Amino acid sequence: MKVGIVLNSSKGLKTSALETIIRHIENQGSSAGLLNFNNPLPELDIVLSLGGDGTVLGSARYAGEIPIFGINIGHLGFLTGMEYNLPKVIEAITLILNNQFTIDKRKRLEAQVYRRKRNVAYCTALNDIVVKGAIAKLVRLRTHIGGDYVGTFPADGIIISTATGSTGYSISAGGAIIPPDLGINVITPICSHLLNVRSMIACDSKEIKIAVESYHKGLLLSADGQVDIELENDDCIIINKASTVTNLIRLSNETFYQLLSRKMKWE
Repeated sequence: MKVGIVLNSSKGLKTSALETIIRHIENQGSSAGLLNFNNPLPELDIVLSLGGDGTVLGSARYAGEIPIFGINIGHLGFLTGMEYNLPKVIEAITLILNNQFTIDKRKRLEAQVYRRKRNVAYCTALNDIVVKGAIAKLVRLRTHIGGDYVGTFPADGIIISTATGSTGYSISAGGAIIPPDLGINVITPICSHLLNVRSMIACDSKEIKIAVESYHKGLLLSADGQVDIELENDDCIIINKASTVTNLIRLSNETFYQLLSRKMKWE
């Protein structure tokens, strides 16, 4: 197998540990090398992501549908496959190199920005598409779901989250927690100035349209907190389920609710 390694160097993984991982992969008859998101994607069979959820999100954006195994040396690590422990990491890599794993297919969102009826930007996201200002000023967002007008929300912004992303920014803004195998998106206005506004859910086959009705400098569309697109007044954002998925490698039989209880420390 050809293995690419994404390393979040800010997490403090020792060089000797990384060398041990690479040497073990090579001793199994496979090849391994560090990846740089600024370089073209090489031919790979799997990607090892060493970091937290943000590192997995960056790996997914870079690697496309190549299977990713996340090793958590970050905070929560909902998207990762295991917590970092070097001997256990070595065992996990051995299983992966022998094809003893399952694939967890996660749906993605795609967003297109239209300005004066021209498509000016496109991006995809595994967790969420967020429209939010860089400064604390209200923006009015006219929102349609599945072609139906839902409301115009004066708010700090709005989060359109996949089920996978429901445990990220969305939950902090009051959104529901959704199991990732459900075809549901979560629409959550951020700090709305209307007291009766609540988070909503919609089938992921429904197109979501958001029109910017009032504008202030610094309004952005952010995909997974990693790609930012500047917005202007009267911009229209069309969000749909993407045609591509993110493939996460799983070795454990832990269910989503068991994972949720452990990560949230509800035990």
